[in-house]
Amino acid sequence: MTGQDDFNGLARQALELSGRSGYPRRPAPRQDPPEAPRRDPRAGPAVRRPAPPVPFAPLRIGLVLAGGGAKGAYELGVLDYLAERGTRISAIAGTSIGALNGAVLASEESLFHGVERLASFWERFSTRMGVAPSEYRGLPLDAAGVAVEGTARQMKMFRRRLTALKSRLALLEELVDQAVDAERITAGRPLWVTAYPLMDRQAVPEQLRYLAEFARWMGGARAGIIRLNDLAPPQIREAVLASAALPFVFPTRVIDGCAYLDGGLGRGDRTPVRAFAEEEHCDVLVVVHLHPDARVVPGAATGLVRVDIRPSLPLTPPGPLGPLTALMSFSPERVDALRALGYRDAAARFGETEKLLESRRFLDDAESTMLSALRRLRSATPP
Repeated sequence: MTGQDDFNGLARQALELSGRSGYPRRPAPRQDPPEAPRRDPRAGPAVRRPAPPVPFAPLRIGLVLAGGGAKGAYELGVLDYLAERGTRISAIAGTSIGALNGAVLASEESLFHGVERLASFWERFSTRMGVAPSEYRGLPLDAAGVAVEGTARQMKMFRRRLTALKSRLALLEELVDQAVDAERITAGRPLWVTAYPLMDRQAVPEQLRYLAEFARWMGGARAGIIRLNDLAPPQIREAVLASAALPFVFPTRVIDGCAYLDGGLGRGDRTPVRAFAEEEHCDVLVVVHLHPDARVVPGAATGLVRVDIRPSLPLTPPGPLGPLTALMSFSPERVDALRALGYRDAAARFGETEKLLESRRFLDDAESTMLSALRRLRSATPP
């Protein structure tokens, strides 16, 4: 199956089999039927004509992109697959690197051209991070094709990667300015990003501010969901950078007088499904995770058919510094490997969904055949 029509057909079958078809979603305004013409009673019984079919509303597909630093290259591979199938995305929500990916996608009308723009962004950023290909020569590769770094090497590279990220803030801002079209976002499809709001500096004494912020974070503070379409173009840029503002690496960003940091700091907001539960109705939600065991917060976006795409292999290297290495390692080789893995996982996930729907259709057909046979048997049995 290829193409937008096949994708919509697959999603509609999932909706129907789940009992949440939602069609037609936007019925036409009710109108009084025209007065029926009088019939001649000698003309015999009237023939009942079937009602004309009600046209389906276009299928609305929402996209959720999780946060995870350099692991976001995996999302690029998933998007490669969706674009190849001609998928049309109606709304996007993202956290951290997912917010940046989503903003670049939303800067083009079609997903195909959005993915082209996003691939160019990742290529430019990864090649200008200052990591020479020879750095990984001779290292073994894991199942995803990523160079395996032991703990000693991760410790050796940690400071270099952290310094490289902090020193390339201007590069990130430059690439965001080139890749994110704020004017198109304002007039385009709904786009939300999450960003973690900090406390008002005047509300807490300066010497207690960090302690208060830590206590608030430990208490389960959540990120704010910001709809970029409602912001002025300069604020759109700040909101995208705010969602990806890693603590101690990038500075806070101010939006409408409030300072924000990385949206992934919010409890349960690394995968911002709740943006759709509270704001935008979609029929199908495609959620791209960056951890094999990632879960969505219970109760988020209930009532939607959700397609979760998770990495089939860990994206985080082993060892105590593995999570930080996964966030900060933007080498071109790693970006290419994660992109390829994302494509394979997306193809496998939609292949599984198609097989499940085929099995369900087979069972439905068998049940229908049995019921028809029983009805014929009952009608043939004398009273």
